[in-house]
Amino acid sequence: MGGAILRALVAGDAFSPLRILVCDAAPGRAEALAAQSGGSVEPAPSAEAVAAASPDAILLAVRPADLDGACAQIRAGLRPAAASPLFLSIAAGRTTGWIEERLPQGAHVIRVMPNLGVTVGLGASAYAPGANATEADLALADKILSSFGLAIRMEESRLDAVTALSGSGPAFFAWVLRALADGGVALGLSREAADALAMQTFLGTATVLSRPGAQSPSKFIDAVATPGGTTAAGKAVLDASDASAVLAATLKAAADRAAELAAQP
Repeated sequence: MGGAILRALVAGDAFSPLRILVCDAAPGRAEALAAQSGGSVEPAPSAEAVAAASPDAILLAVRPADLDGACAQIRAGLRPAAASPLFLSIAAGRTTGWIEERLPQGAHVIRVMPNLGVTVGLGASAYAPGANATEADLALADKILSSFGLAIRMEESRLDAVTALSGSGPAFFAWVLRALADGGVALGLSREAADALAMQTFLGTATVLSRPGAQSPSKFIDAVATPGGTTAAGKAVLDASDASAVLAATLKAAADRAAELAAQP
């Protein structure tokens, strides 16, 4: 995800790639990320080098299990007199308070939950400020996240729900797409045709619904499902099923797991 965000930032025009430094614990990974970003990103050998660069923001894009060590490196590398940068963390389950305890006192932290849409400039990211984050920090976070999709500020207590809906949601949408395509195959379509039609139908529907001033999903469904028509016949099966309850339970299971991860030391 960190690499996807890096590539999205470089591909956009909100930030100069010459201002971005990359570091990674894996040998050669920073150089590879720089190369994937067009060769304009300067690789850095350690977290200390990033801290020494006096950055406006540091993106903590590591596994939750590795975040403690990364914070320790950064804490050791920050110059005492240096202005505190903004720390953006995408580590699942690690709260802003947990991160603040492991960084220099007064650290400005914002927790972010992005999703895979950032890879195509259509990300859905929610972000929540820590105790010391300022309005200027929030504005910078919004600028960064909005450069590759939708960015929504909210309370940190809501991020488990965000993890379930938009973080895990791409897999759930793909599951529904697969089920629809399977249904097309059962009706006699080839697998290739069914997959293509299901995907394009989903893409077109999402595009229509995302336009400014578009109808809500409920009103859209009512408009498409004209009485006595084919859509109405299929919708009646959905309405009589427990599909809505199953999807709600799916999100709850994902949100509960996110809460469990957050509770781990």
